[in-house]
Amino acid sequence: MKLEKLNLYTKKIQKISIQKFLIYLIIALIPFVSIMFYTYVWTQWKINEIAVKYPKVLNLIDLNDFRNAPNIINNEITNFNGKIQTITKKIDQYHEYFNKVLISKYFLQVLFDEFNKLKSKNSDLEYFVDYIEINSDKYFVRFYEFSESSKVNVEEILKRLKIIYKDPNLYLNSTKNLYGNFKMFEYILEGSL
Repeated sequence: MKLEKLNLYTKKIQKISIQKFLIYLIIALIPFVSIMFYTYVWTQWKINEIAVKYPKVLNLIDLNDFRNAPNIINNEITNFNGKIQTITKKIDQYHEYFNKVLISKYFLQVLFDEFNKLKSKNSDLEYFVDYIEINSDKYFVRFYEFSESSKVNVEEILKRLKIIYKDPNLYLNSTKNLYGNFKMFEYILEGSL
């Protein structure tokens, strides 16, 4: 004999057991938990990547407050760009300054090189620089040569000076007899920087 199952209580509400409810709840939460775990692992991976490339940036960011991290990083990028521009301007200023120093002293180097070259050939020769004036756009040097005859090679000095300067001028200003054949030659060197 076969018995049939009859549901005599048609209005009965079916109840779910607590075990089944917990199992369904766990199954429903698994995707959300896995996404949260994946994002956590991904952010840690990115943070480690940034820490390796930019260790100073990681010192500025609070690891618990990632919402403000882009603003902090943008502020620091702006700050560093400002520092880079300041350093670039300083480098340009030093470059201009060193060029001016080179240009403002090159004529003295040429003049003293010529003096040394002539003194090495003739030990009786003496030079005396009396006056040097350098301002922002001109230079002026007055010097004296003490010898029996003028030994300064004006053409050679002017040739070397024309490499840097526009209008160098070197000329014999005066000659005075001191003692016998011994003379004093006064030279003027001038030009624009």
